[in-house]
Amino acid sequence: MGRTERSEIVLDCPTSEQPGWEMSRHRAVSFFVAFLLLLPAGVVAQSAAPNPALWRIRNGASTVYVFGSLHILPQSFKWRAPEIESAIASSDTFVFEVPVDNAATARQKEFIVKNGLLPAGASLRKVLNRIEFDTYSRVLIGAGLKPEHFTRYRPWLAAVIVGLAYVHRRDLTMLRGVDDEIIEYAQSEGKELRYLENIEDQMKLLVMGDDLAQVRALKRQLISLPKSVSHTEELVHTWAQGDAERFAAMIEQDFAGHVEAQDLLISNRNSNWLPTVTELLTANKTSMVTVGAAHIGGSKGLISLLCAAGRDVERVGVNGAPDTDACGRNS
Repeated sequence: MGRTERSEIVLDCPTSEQPGWEMSRHRAVSFFVAFLLLLPAGVVAQSAAPNPALWRIRNGASTVYVFGSLHILPQSFKWRAPEIESAIASSDTFVFEVPVDNAATARQKEFIVKNGLLPAGASLRKVLNRIEFDTYSRVLIGAGLKPEHFTRYRPWLAAVIVGLAYVHRRDLTMLRGVDDEIIEYAQSEGKELRYLENIEDQMKLLVMGDDLAQVRALKRQLISLPKSVSHTEELVHTWAQGDAERFAAMIEQDFAGHVEAQDLLISNRNSNWLPTVTELLTANKTSMVTVGAAHIGGSKGLISLLCAAGRDVERVGVNGAPDTDACGRNS
């Protein structure tokens, strides 16, 4: 699978009458989380060397690295700090959120066709007011898309495409993230790949809630689009600087007033993933777990869960600095 094939958005026809869309391999629920949390903008000036946070847990002959990624990054954004390069090179097993093969992509597309289109005769024109629909159309046109191809999208799918089109209008067909690069490395080196969920698990999260709730969410998103660029720029800078505490606080603020959504999309999944991460600590080899950065910090994040389970988690030092106790036991 080539670099271009992995990253293109393909606008094809999943039904005979309604154009649909397909994205790079690992994107499933990352679509929705990316817009709920307003993940990275398409153009971000990089002013300092990157130092994204990296954690390590040891148990005898087993080592597990935990890395919080950004599923979408600006083109040419440098994120490979020496410590991360070393962790990647030393790992035997790589763990990601979902599979990335052709079968998974086919199931993802099938789900979108089945659950992403409004019934015949229905249209977003009937649920959005004139100003809202004009905004929706303008954003799509600005990204080189034809609004008439997207009027039968259900609100959750419309929110995904309009968010992508607004934030990434300059590079909509070449979206890539940290996961893509690590997956490509692992595949090229013949490493073992494991996954925490399947495509169906993630896609089902996209359609939670009734149609009215999804319409309201789409309307709120259309109103908030102008604020998204500066917010996402701040998120990507915070992540790149390795300020894990601030990043976690920003995620908490994004979910303020939406505890159920946070539990559904983040906290519950972290709890479900913990046994797999723990199992890696008995494998007698080195593993690297790469998941969305929103899953790492906070009281219900993966690091807190590992600490609560009695594991000794270290924050890997950068630029020669010593590693530090991430659980606060030695402070």
